[in-house]
Amino acid sequence: MNQLGNLDTKSSSEVIQLLKKANKEYGQTIVMITHNMEIAKMADRIIKIEDGKIN
Repeated sequence: MNQLGNLDTKSSSEVIQLLKKANKEYGQTIVMITHNMEIAKMADRIIKIEDGKIN
């Protein structure tokens, strides 16, 4: 289940698709901070921060 904050599953999927479209069509960089690895795996690049250090 993809979920952003308190959005329902359908709305979350729509938001993710809009972000992907903005990235692809307009070359925009999207920075998303999440604890949800399912959502993070949709990214082109994942940067993990553990104990204050970038991994």
